[in-house]
Amino acid sequence: MSSIHSKIETRQEEEQQELQMVLQSGILDKAPNLLNFLNYVAERHFSEASDQIKEYSIAVQALHRPEQFDPQFDTIVRVTAHTLRKKLELYYAKEGADHAIQIQLPPGKYVLYFVRKEQLTKAQDFLPREVPEKSEEPPPTPPLVHRKWLIWSGLPTVLLAIALAGVLLQKHGALPFPIPQQNHSEAATNSSTLRIHFGGDPHPYVDVAGQTWNNDQSCTGGTAFSHPGHDVQGTDDLPLFQNGREGRFRCRVPVPPGTYQLMLLFADTSNDKEGARQVAFTINDAETIAMDVVDDAGGEGLVVGKICPGVHPSSDGTIHLDFINDESFINALEITPANSDGGAPLRMLAGPGVYSDHAGNTWFPERFFQGGRRAFHPDKLPHVTDSQLYAWERYGHFHYMIPAVANKKYQIRLYFSEGWFGVANGGPGGIGTRVFDVYCNGTTLLKNFDILREQKNPVVMVTSDHVKATAHGILDLSFSPVENYPLINAIEVVPES
Repeated sequence: MSSIHSKIETRQEEEQQELQMVLQSGILDKAPNLLNFLNYVAERHFSEASDQIKEYSIAVQALHRPEQFDPQFDTIVRVTAHTLRKKLELYYAKEGADHAIQIQLPPGKYVLYFVRKEQLTKAQDFLPREVPEKSEEPPPTPPLVHRKWLIWSGLPTVLLAIALAGVLLQKHGALPFPIPQQNHSEAATNSSTLRIHFGGDPHPYVDVAGQTWNNDQSCTGGTAFSHPGHDVQGTDDLPLFQNGREGRFRCRVPVPPGTYQLMLLFADTSNDKEGARQVAFTINDAETIAMDVVDDAGGEGLVVGKICPGVHPSSDGTIHLDFINDESFINALEITPANSDGGAPLRMLAGPGVYSDHAGNTWFPERFFQGGRRAFHPDKLPHVTDSQLYAWERYGHFHYMIPAVANKKYQIRLYFSEGWFGVANGGPGGIGTRVFDVYCNGTTLLKNFDILREQKNPVVMVTSDHVKATAHGILDLSFSPVENYPLINAIEVVPES
């Protein structure tokens, strides 16, 4: 019996060593969801509790989704599992190819397999084939934000038929644009956004918010590129910015009649220096728009966006997007209905979640951030309306390079809640313990700001009007410490025209 126990202990030590090699390899750096997922299923594996793993438990305990998590509406677990699986496959195809033990996450399951290299081929015969992940348990009662959607399921049959017809048209390529959802707020503009990812992957990409990015089938020319090992800051969706299309190419994107905002998304991962990667493009054959991605982002490997408002489809029913020089490239594109010449509103949390507030506005995952760290405290939510806005916080030395329309003015709302200092939080200090300044493009928005001093209830919302974007179309929102670290929970940017 002692020999058997010795073999088991040796096997577990080898598996734990292999896990540590994967964790220290860097393949999951800048991807907290993947890291949390792997640590969670690994802990269950080593405690021999893998049979207790459920989609709901991963979402709530590992990915920090609220207790109202509904797998029918939120695909975060399945998306994260798919992405982690691909990361492991890539790791063992390159850096870990000669490892004696390899970690696998079989499709359709949330259980780790530690397979010896000499048995790998034989073991794969017993592993499930590639199938879509599906919910393993009945979902809990849908939360309030989803019940609004359920109400619309009772619309007349004729509207349902129209929606189904739209889906069929999308499937066959005649109209690759989502049918706008019924909604009483401007969140409808977000729900009807068309998202495109560029590169060689023909499959749709589902991001951390559960949004689908279609492939760039409407584009011709150029060359697909992939830099899977390159770190990118300012996003939780690394694959979007590690892949793209470069060179001279053209896109003809079908859209319904209307007025749109284009947000072109970039992150230079080619190790170029400032001024070496000039991107030049035209929209609907109008004047050329040129930008230096590295210079605008403030460095290489940083996410930056370019906003182009007031775009209408051409006479052929498509938006023409042409990249006209050899150095051009793009990673992703969002096309959003927006009548304002300042573009569409931007609302984002300080974390990788998505939230629908009491007015029906959708808050999306954080991006365009540089520096700082995150904290997540769902157990300390303030007792206010839309308390989920304060579940995440970014703190430390940080700033945001938020894309906007050049020289346009915006209203910026910043949302704060002190979750650490003060007697009410069970922490040290009080008023005067956390003090900081906030600037935008060099203009002071807040000076010696103290959340505890300003809040009349557990939260503070500060509005700054007439904030002007730079000539390059950037709102550089920076947080500077005076006493201890600054923090932010959520940011809202609304055009004033």
